[in-house]
Amino acid sequence: MERRGRGGIGRHRDNAYDGKEETKHLTKEQKEERYDTLYESIKVNGFNEEFPILIMLRRENNVDMIFEGHHRLNIAIELELETVPVRFIEWQKEYNAKGKWVDK
Repeated sequence: MERRGRGGIGRHRDNAYDGKEETKHLTKEQKEERYDTLYESIKVNGFNEEFPILIMLRRENNVDMIFEGHHRLNIAIELELETVPVRFIEWQKEYNAKGKWVDK
């Protein structure tokens, strides 16, 4: 799902965590505070290599997508970081179209 914020397409402070099931109970202010906390953490400490941005390869549709790490990637762009940790994962039939794990 494409999101547009004041910063253009993608996840930004003003649309942070919109549409995410686990944060739907949070107010806009709480979502922005969560984004700001992540921003400051990356600004001060850099990226935690244990939590790379996950990119799911979907070669069957010729579309690759960010699976996890939208906010971290956007923050890295805002901070003009030259590199970020990335891990590519292959599309599996166990994931549904929204990227959620499907129990079989």
